[in-house]
Amino acid sequence: MHKKILAVAVATAVAGPAMALDVFDDGTNSLSIGGRIGVVANNKDGDNTLNNDSARINFKFAHKFESGWTGEGVAEWGFRAKDEYDADGNKKDTFFNRLGYVGLSHEEMGAFAAGKNWSVTYDVSGWTDMYAIGGGNAMGIYEGRNGGDFDGSARADDVIQYRNSFGGLNIGIQYQMQDHSVTDAQRDSGYGISASYDLAMGLSLGATYSETKYEESSKYAGQDKAKSATAGLKFENESLYLAAMYGEFNNKTELGDKLNAKSKGVELYGRLALDNVLQGFSLQAGYNELKDDSKATADQTKATFKETMIGAIYETGPMQFAVEYAKDDSKNAEGKKDADNTLSLQARYYF
Repeated sequence: MHKKILAVAVATAVAGPAMALDVFDDGTNSLSIGGRIGVVANNKDGDNTLNNDSARINFKFAHKFESGWTGEGVAEWGFRAKDEYDADGNKKDTFFNRLGYVGLSHEEMGAFAAGKNWSVTYDVSGWTDMYAIGGGNAMGIYEGRNGGDFDGSARADDVIQYRNSFGGLNIGIQYQMQDHSVTDAQRDSGYGISASYDLAMGLSLGATYSETKYEESSKYAGQDKAKSATAGLKFENESLYLAAMYGEFNNKTELGDKLNAKSKGVELYGRLALDNVLQGFSLQAGYNELKDDSKATADQTKATFKETMIGAIYETGPMQFAVEYAKDDSKNAEGKKDADNTLSLQARYYF
């Protein structure tokens, strides 16, 4: 467990079957390359589409010092395996940045990282972001006035981080630097903390808190500070994974085409391995719900996000095949259901 928290960012970057290629390792210097490529076929409201499956490639460079410290550099780019176009018909960039940081880690002193890295918020809030295809819609991870990366909750931009473990206690701290390059989202600073405790029987408890301070903006009047507080638990053994998260947010999530003054979210996820039936086969289920909790009438919206998922996953060698059926009971700003259920089929290759 101690080693796990020191490597949490890299593990997240290459989540899935451990197929990273060790290109070079002489005991002191090492280089590994990993990633994945895949497609997802969706059927929604009678429309059939073939979409990219968040393909990426990552490189990890590491050097072991005689002092016991290890230096590392990690870079990861996402890429579109098939062309995508914006509403104006312009082709989107094939490659885009996902991760890029330098770090130092030590078995006793912990791990330091600086750059663009998975947030300390994700160390806990990501417990339920485990769907094979969808999910991760109710903990505010990927949301914010300019997205979760800019807001410091997903693959956080411009951060300095520290992580360590003490027995079963895991902690994470991060500070996010200023960025005034985006109109109506001029970030002054941000910080985040996370803590979790792992019990011997496979149960873990955790919580996070983060704030991001922005310059005053006429578009987001009175919403200059985004806040996120989450808490949850997970249980895992060789065949079963269960997780539940609850979150409260201020000026963080978006429902009804507006930045919500206050909102609440719940996420549940479970996965059961059935290797006794078929090696590599498992069943999964999940639930995401996000609703507005603003007190002022002017801030309120009837829009909600509510989705229930059932599915199955089959892993064999470097490949993963999955199916998910998502029943969408979300409502629009008028409180009317206007969402469609989705059937998704996935084929993915890890390398």
